[in-house]
Amino acid sequence: MIYSFGGRNFYSFRDSFEVDFRLKPQASERDIFQTDTRGQKCNTVMGIFGANASGKTHLLQALGFLQWFILHSAQEKPDEKTWESMAFLFSETPEPQTELFLEFEMGGQHYRYDLCLDDRRVLSESLQVKRVRFAMVFEREWNGSSYNFKSQDFGQNAIQVPQRSNASFISTSLLLENTFARQLDTFFTSCYGNLWALGRSDRHDPLTENLIATAKFFDEHRDHLEWVNHRLANFDLGLHEIAIRKVPVPAMDGKMEDKVLPFGIHRYGNHDYALSIFEESRGTQALFVLLRYVLPVLKSGGIAFIDEFEQGLHSHMIPCLVDLFYTTKHNPKGAQLVFSCHSDYIISQLEKYQIQLVDKDDEGSSHTYRLNEVKGVRNVDNHYAKYHAGAYGGVPEF
Repeated sequence: MIYSFGGRNFYSFRDSFEVDFRLKPQASERDIFQTDTRGQKCNTVMGIFGANASGKTHLLQALGFLQWFILHSAQEKPDEKTWESMAFLFSETPEPQTELFLEFEMGGQHYRYDLCLDDRRVLSESLQVKRVRFAMVFEREWNGSSYNFKSQDFGQNAIQVPQRSNASFISTSLLLENTFARQLDTFFTSCYGNLWALGRSDRHDPLTENLIATAKFFDEHRDHLEWVNHRLANFDLGLHEIAIRKVPVPAMDGKMEDKVLPFGIHRYGNHDYALSIFEESRGTQALFVLLRYVLPVLKSGGIAFIDEFEQGLHSHMIPCLVDLFYTTKHNPKGAQLVFSCHSDYIISQLEKYQIQLVDKDDEGSSHTYRLNEVKGVRNVDNHYAKYHAGAYGGVPEF
């Protein structure tokens, strides 16, 4: 479970920003909320809305960068530069330091990860665990020539981990198979996002290579394919089922080889008709690839953070996907979803605690706030109509 994430001086966000999933204790018990082992209620689903270029992607990119940095940054060579400056640039004297943080639950414990870096190196990095108050798990700080490092409860070999300036301590510890780092790896690997260190990824766009990779995934995970086929009617695609078949195709050397390819099965009367997924609509292709990533998150209890969630999908399909996260039948381990979306039809089905708005001021700096922070907003209000009327901000001005 993720409690909150945010930072400061990160791309279009000059000042501090935060996306907070937590709710006050008096919030009623509802399907749209989940509760941790200490009784803290959190949103299961959060939608991010705002005008074009307001900063929605940069907001979610904070999660994408943290996931990549924590898990994969040590895979680069020690002397390589692995990221560019992420600081806010619309200033005569840009500040070089970017700060990011993430609070999350893992193994029944509340953790907070903090990171400060510039375009050359990590300046400080720490992980804390909350008992009565936050206590150090590890921390390091650049002193101008090396890192001052302290740790406890991170494992006996923590002191042996190289202090790399271009990689996270956790990622470096993974190379040494540190036990606690492997627990963190399991947690963050269970999350999926289409944003990473350098921006938006196309890995769940309905491209040919992604469709083929998705077919291979469902061929190897027939339980997921069965789940999809059992619920296709809910998505109103006109499909009876999706079939994964091995088809002989010519290889580079001219010989035939079997390829795993997906087909949409259409049933009319007593006859089934198969169409290659490449002949199906873009919406069908987009849903096919998206489910390949969403279903493992639902199974593992991780978090899906998706920029432009609606891409290729009809707006009425978005609620069907969101609803998957609300039921223990489909979401038994409390997975979470946070997404940006231009198809604001979904606002009418979200409560004020679930709506995160993003605006940009006259100086080009983004700001974000949860709708319940706007004075006078009630859950019984028509949020969709008021959002379009500009009452909440986060809409284009013409």
